[in-house]
Amino acid sequence: MEKDCFIIESLRQNRFWTQIMAEHSLFIGEGLPCNETGLINEAVQLESIFANLKVLSEQTPSNREAVFGLNEQVIQALNRIINFKSNVLNRIITCNIGGSNLPLLIDHVRREAIRFRTNLLKLNNQINTPLAELTLEVEVFWLRIMGDHARFIAHLLDPSERLLVEKAMQFGDRFETLRLQGVDLQSALVPRDFENHLLPADMMGCPLPPGFDSLPRPYVIPRLQRFNEEVLEATTQIRDFKQAASDLVKACKVLSIISPLLANHVWREAQMAIEELGILERKLNPSGN
Repeated sequence: MEKDCFIIESLRQNRFWTQIMAEHSLFIGEGLPCNETGLINEAVQLESIFANLKVLSEQTPSNREAVFGLNEQVIQALNRIINFKSNVLNRIITCNIGGSNLPLLIDHVRREAIRFRTNLLKLNNQINTPLAELTLEVEVFWLRIMGDHARFIAHLLDPSERLLVEKAMQFGDRFETLRLQGVDLQSALVPRDFENHLLPADMMGCPLPPGFDSLPRPYVIPRLQRFNEEVLEATTQIRDFKQAASDLVKACKVLSIISPLLANHVWREAQMAIEELGILERKLNPSGN
């Protein structure tokens, strides 16, 4: 990876996701039972850690050594927040804790943390992903995130807000359909990705036995270019829906339990998705056709 690309992409990732991680900590803490003081205190600590890392990322000079060190610090913090989210999720799904955190919500925010950490590890270890494989990974990730958001919004709106609930669920269905289309394209264009998912998780990242390296390499086809355009269009539409919902929340013109910060949080993630899909679009269509 070129030096400038390493610096630009590392800072782009850190300056966005550290703030998101701080807000995750806040949201989880608010949804915990008041008697879970240990978890609540840990959530507060993590919020502070990532808020400080956000400031650090804004102050980090654009040189490789400083950016590499920033990535390492954030990776260590991500290890801690991933463990925290895993602990909370385990206690929820084994019926060992109450509160208002939905299991899918905790899985959702853990997925984001895992992907953020993976991206930083790839950057620091100069790991490049072939374009077709990278495109589908990004698309499928964001399609699932946007679909989750739509369903969360539907569940956080008051049931009397029937039209908004219906619109949110329609978005959820649309993103699920697109996600399944992306999975179909993944198995068609990146068969090694499908093969890797059939292996035990402990073998990921390890040298594979003979016979596992014989499938075709990922490749770009015109349908993939069109699919990225479809994903970008759908994400732009849900971004606009989130903006409208955020405006209603801030003006107290909608019945819901959605906070202004949460409304803005999901809007910013849609903006990030649009940014990443736009980067892919330029790589898939270098001539602009």
